[in-house]
Amino acid sequence: LYFPAAAALVFIIAKRRGVWRSAAALALAPLTLLAYACFVEPRILLTRAHEIELARCMATGGSARIAVFSDMHLGVFGNAMPARRIARAVNAADPDAVLIAGDFTYWLAPEKFETAFAALAEIEAPAFAVTGNHDVGLPGPDVGAPLSEALSTIGLTVLDDAIATIEISGRKVEIAGLSDLWAENQKLALLENRGPAPRLVLTHNPATIRTLLPRQSVDLMVAGHTHGGQINLPVVTCAFFPSMCRLTLGGLAETERGPVFVTTGTGMVILPMRFNAAPQIDVLNLRWRA
Repeated sequence: LYFPAAAALVFIIAKRRGVWRSAAALALAPLTLLAYACFVEPRILLTRAHEIELARCMATGGSARIAVFSDMHLGVFGNAMPARRIARAVNAADPDAVLIAGDFTYWLAPEKFETAFAALAEIEAPAFAVTGNHDVGLPGPDVGAPLSEALSTIGLTVLDDAIATIEISGRKVEIAGLSDLWAENQKLALLENRGPAPRLVLTHNPATIRTLLPRQSVDLMVAGHTHGGQINLPVVTCAFFPSMCRLTLGGLAETERGPVFVTTGTGMVILPMRFNAAPQIDVLNLRWRA
């Protein structure tokens, strides 16, 4: 209905004077912003690179290129970013590995998983994932088990409370996955013994970093959950959702327990809109010293 409404308001602005023109202009501006937030920005997919140097010295120096995304939220909203576009953007970034920080679903029935996520099989680099709060029933139905099975079938490695070690350019990199914070069953003991290789910790909620004990250290935690605010209005968004802004809505944050990178996600919840928080693939160019 935006287009006939906008046409009518433009007509009033052109033909009327005084209060009618002012009222039409005042109505057209927010209506246009709402249309942009619903129809345009959710279909923009950005790729942004970030240079990150790990603080801890390792056995050998090295580098890695890691693509990160999260919060696909496929299900209710027809304007959500499709998996095929995400897979193509990830492949275009040419990463060494891919980390997916949970919240794949938004009231999506398990029988639709195969179709909805099939295109993620096109990702060429080794891909690792964890589930998010919406995947495990917080809120909504708990579809964690069938989702993990479907993702494993298409070639993703699901690391809910598990560790994988991969080689990048002949150097080992450890990826530790933690299940969702709200489910309250994270196995943080996985992080108590750390070897000489860089350790990347993948989880959904960045607030996980605050629950770690000093002996449970990380070299870099990667998370999602915030959507970059989804509708990101300066000052206003953080006033309403202070917990999301306490670390960062998106990007790198330094904490006492280590650095956290928060990717702003590709999907939506509650409202089928994004504003000032376009869907994004983040590429982390990591370096570490010997």
